[in-house]
Amino acid sequence: MERLVAHFARPLTGPLAFAALAFLATACGGPKQYELLGTPTAPGTDGIIQLEEVEGNNHLLTITLRNLVPPRRLDGNLRSYAVWLQVPGQAIRAGNLEYNDKSRQGTLVATTPYTKFTLLITAERSDTPNRPGNTIVIEQKISL
Repeated sequence: MERLVAHFARPLTGPLAFAALAFLATACGGPKQYELLGTPTAPGTDGIIQLEEVEGNNHLLTITLRNLVPPRRLDGNLRSYAVWLQVPGQAIRAGNLEYNDKSRQGTLVATTPYTKFTLLITAERSDTPNRPGNTIVIEQKISL
């Protein structure tokens, strides 16, 4: 289930708050945000992806993750986190997370013309993988 969250200074909770946030995010026409939760491989990981329409029918993606373990702790051979946009027939690498070992946070800003895709974040052996690896830490369907 997708969760849509508007950007406020303090968190809101409960079903009514969720409904209000969903309404405001779509009614205002502003950026959309999806909550990201880690897979069983990275259960403590969480974060957000914010999507905002920019020039040329493109969308600016801003991804922020917290509580993300260093890739080498998942497997000694893993060294980076790659962000993929999976669309029918292909997975497109949007880039690598800028990862901070000390804070255990990862960020990425990228653009895409796609409005419907599955976001995958994978731990990789290489900084330049050509397809997603098997160690998936985030998987989220996105539909604008």
